[in-house]
Amino acid sequence: MAAGITRRDVISLGLGGAAAACGLSLAACGSSSEGSATDAAEKTGYKVAMVISGPKNDGGWGQGHYESLTKAIESHPNWKMLEPKENTASADAAFAAQSYVDQDVDLIIAAGNEFVSAWGDVVAEAAESNPNVHFLMTNTDPATDLADYETLEKVETVQVNLKQTGALAGVVAGLMTNTGHIGFIGGMRLPTTLTKYAAYLAAARKVNPKVEGHYNFDAGFTDASFGSNITNQWIASNNVDVMWGDASAVDNGARQALEEAGVDTHFDIAQPIDSVGPDNPSVITSTVTDWMFGQAMEEVEAGTFGNGAVIEANMDNGGVYLGSYSGRVPQGVQGRVAECSEQIKAGTFLADDEVDAVRNAL
Repeated sequence: MAAGITRRDVISLGLGGAAAACGLSLAACGSSSEGSATDAAEKTGYKVAMVISGPKNDGGWGQGHYESLTKAIESHPNWKMLEPKENTASADAAFAAQSYVDQDVDLIIAAGNEFVSAWGDVVAEAAESNPNVHFLMTNTDPATDLADYETLEKVETVQVNLKQTGALAGVVAGLMTNTGHIGFIGGMRLPTTLTKYAAYLAAARKVNPKVEGHYNFDAGFTDASFGSNITNQWIASNNVDVMWGDASAVDNGARQALEEAGVDTHFDIAQPIDSVGPDNPSVITSTVTDWMFGQAMEEVEAGTFGNGAVIEANMDNGGVYLGSYSGRVPQGVQGRVAECSEQIKAGTFLADDEVDAVRNAL
């Protein structure tokens, strides 16, 4: 392989790890960055773009990220959002990111850690040839997910306080269930999904000790009929009357089953966007995630972004909260949820060992 070949050439040729196998040095891989840096003080406009594995209007994961970025843009007038790359397959993830690098996009967002392994070479190449490009990856742990990265100088991640998110949903479920049986559907058996469910069930039992939980962690993220079928099974066999989900389109199927069972007696807690309204009659409230893109954008402007730092979305900074309520949630329940929410925010509602006890039994 010629000494002048860069990582970008490797990416475009689809050679992947072949460069390492041929013994390319970092000096040989990189292209000169001389003259490519722009003085941050002279910049008057910034660009941000996002890569999503599904559609931006999926009613779940993709839409949550898209709405968070749209909200951040509204309060940061120096920034322009490029059209996101939707429905991006893992095989196309590196090309999607590189196309934004080539446009000198200041902040490139990966909506989830499924793109992390594919972006390693892109990040390394950009650090040498486009040092003004920054990368933000959501739902990503740099200590494990990014352990193989050559550099984290221009990389940060966002993590959600899952204990808080699960506890908020669990309190609502525990107070709203009439049968004592609540359900949860996860797209995959991910560590984050297990933590969400564990906090959900532990919190529900905190306000209603008789609660029993029913779960599935293998639903995938695209088949709404799976959500409908399993929810109908749980309703028929266990009288499940409250659902919370972590499976994007599959959650829509669960809501349909709850609607068919009767929205006055069967309830859904949506996430990660506020979904209460006439289009979702079974939804009684939502656990909402703001992915804190505004904070990342401000760090880019200030020149402080990078070095593998973690931004946490939590109740203190508005990254985690309950959305609006439907009219089927009594005022008394809303008041009790508000009291518990303050304890969840303060970290006094659930102990870690209570969550761990549920998770360890899964």
